[in-house]
Amino acid sequence: MTDNALTRLRVTLTTFFALDGFVFAGWVVRIPDVKHQTHASTGALGLALLGVSAGAVVTMTLTGRLCRRYGSHPVTVVCAVLLSLSVALPPLTHSALALGAVLLVFGAAYGGINVAFNSAAVDLVAALRRPIMPSFHAAFSLGGMVGAGVGGLVAGFLSPTRHLLCLTVIGLLVTAVAGRALLRLPPPRPAEQVRPEEPDPRRLDGRTRGGVLVLGLIALCTAYGEGAMADWGALHFQQDLDASPGVAAAGYSCFALAMTVGRLTGTTLLERLGRT
Repeated sequence: MTDNALTRLRVTLTTFFALDGFVFAGWVVRIPDVKHQTHASTGALGLALLGVSAGAVVTMTLTGRLCRRYGSHPVTVVCAVLLSLSVALPPLTHSALALGAVLLVFGAAYGGINVAFNSAAVDLVAALRRPIMPSFHAAFSLGGMVGAGVGGLVAGFLSPTRHLLCLTVIGLLVTAVAGRALLRLPPPRPAEQVRPEEPDPRRLDGRTRGGVLVLGLIALCTAYGEGAMADWGALHFQQDLDASPGVAAAGYSCFALAMTVGRLTGTTLLERLGRT
């Protein structure tokens, strides 16, 4: 691929990362309203919110195979459509059980798109030979900051149903434009291909599996903290601190801003200090 094509691919993938954060934050800041609508207890809401993680985990194990078979670009576009459609479902429910069911669908789309566009980003990083992955994750956080900010602004006069339906429309429009560009761009080839005589890279030895498990544990710890902030932060603001919906949304927006700053410095830190 030419440098121009690689740049266009980077911009397009950045758009999908930002869209993912924007849509997810829009859902997060309306969790207190959906809890009130479904009359769910704190325990029942916690079980319903588990649907997001359960749907994501199940889908993540399958999305990798879909990316190998159909390519990460088409899978990214399909999952973006599903994510945009499913975010409108939670405010249509009136029980914790129904909420958990639709969050399974939302979580499946959320997990699928995260695997797909991260796979595409890994290919681009290999082609560019620069550790630019933190910039993609910063785009997710920036999208989350904007999504939470917008959610706080509209919380006073838009119902959760209308707000999340607007997110569906925005998500589909962005996917239509960015998806068309992504499907036209072939995945970049790594700068160095594996030699034919080398072992199949898909078969991991014991040492490599151990490394994957360690990295998975680190990811689990970070997801635990981030998930707690996302799922319970707005509720803590409103129920425990008596804050307005706008202020509760601003809390997640500040969290996303801090993540954005941290991730924007990631590439520089990786280049100077190394990954380990």
